[in-house]
Amino acid sequence: MRSIAMPTSAAIPFALAIVGVYSVITPNDILSLFGIQVSLVALRQQLAVVVAGTPSSAPGLPTGVTALDTMLPGRGVPRGRLTELLAPAGLGKTTITRSLVAATLRRGGSVAWIDATRTLDPRDWAQVTIHRAKGSPMAREARDEFDALWVVRPGDPARGPWCADLLLRSGAFALVVLDGAPVLPRAVAVRLTQLARASDAALLLLGDGRRASEVGGALRLRLTGKRSSGAAVHRVTATLEKGGPYQQVELEVGRGPGIARRLCTHPEIPDRRGVARSQRH
Repeated sequence: MRSIAMPTSAAIPFALAIVGVYSVITPNDILSLFGIQVSLVALRQQLAVVVAGTPSSAPGLPTGVTALDTMLPGRGVPRGRLTELLAPAGLGKTTITRSLVAATLRRGGSVAWIDATRTLDPRDWAQVTIHRAKGSPMAREARDEFDALWVVRPGDPARGPWCADLLLRSGAFALVVLDGAPVLPRAVAVRLTQLARASDAALLLLGDGRRASEVGGALRLRLTGKRSSGAAVHRVTATLEKGGPYQQVELEVGRGPGIARRLCTHPEIPDRRGVARSQRH
């Protein structure tokens, strides 16, 4: 007769009685019996390599912020990979991303920005493309740059990852920005990373910093500092937390075109007709 006395916790060795002979067996001994003793740390490293895949041979997309580009692997936001830029509101992540978009457009790449919270201020984006004199031979090129910037506003923030899926599958964009969507489930993050690698596009997630995705192989940047109300320039610290050697660099955000603005959160913005109707009642 065989009987097994199960422990109340996996960490406590338990006694196994076989034909009246007792011996102490630990959980690691059980794993060894089946030949599957594996280090969890090594397993996580292997999974990260599988998710990251083969690095893109193309150089990274420069952000236009020299100090930040110097810190990033490949001198910019990497292609074929998921990058997270995390910061509380008001510290400059939208301003830095706008600089990245402008630099990508100048280099001939197309950009899709998924504005899941519908809060981008259109006034800021008139300055993104290269300024051309009206009627000059370069005016057509300026129009082409406007055509190369797509802003997608889903009706529900939770549909943001679905939009990113379609845009990455198209293979038409060098940069896809997912802004304000809920934290991605691991399976979704892995799928989007694979699509970015297949299309050789940079996938950038903007978040408030309270939570981050847990996908292996991602690159994570975090901005910290104090918000200065009314200040023309914000001084923040950019930290490379994941995806490269841990580094920090001090940045001055807002020089040049200035600090990017946000609209108040409202489901009808930028279409103000819904707001006007609600005010009449």
